[in-house]
Amino acid sequence: MNLLITSAVLVLTFSPLALAKHEYSHLNGTKHSQGLLKARVIESTPIYKYVFPPRQKTVCQPISTTHSQSQNKGAVILGGIVGGAIGHAASNDRHKGLGTVVGAVIGSSLAHKIDLSYKHNSKAYHSQKQRCVTQYNQPQKVRVLDGYNVTYSVKGKIYQTFRHERPNRFISIYY
Repeated sequence: MNLLITSAVLVLTFSPLALAKHEYSHLNGTKHSQGLLKARVIESTPIYKYVFPPRQKTVCQPISTTHSQSQNKGAVILGGIVGGAIGHAASNDRHKGLGTVVGAVIGSSLAHKIDLSYKHNSKAYHSQKQRCVTQYNQPQKVRVLDGYNVTYSVKGKIYQTFRHERPNRFISIYY
């Protein structure tokens, strides 16, 4: 059991070392990377791309509303009772219930309208809200720097690569 644990610890300890320095071997086709080299930059050309950023604008405008509410609830109730009594009396025996309900609705509605017509019995309420609208404008094409095409020389041979940042006179190359 101790041999199994010791073997597992050794394998886990040394396995990353077996893979070391193989990270950049694909660049030159050799089995092992030989190191870092300074390469002379011959030319760097900026590469641009075009993007369409969203152009939206939210505009908010205040809206004020005014509504009145009757302060005299007794007049509305009394109008409903009187209207219901009149509707009951005016209808025939077959439609007494319907006449009562219709008369009550009409009587309370009329009492409410009459009560609102007297300014001293009603109270005006003012409320203010905001109405916001999102406006989408025509998108415009914007030119953005994407990176650089870099031409460089290593050991007399010319190579090209792409870099996101602007290169200096020399760049570091793994070979």
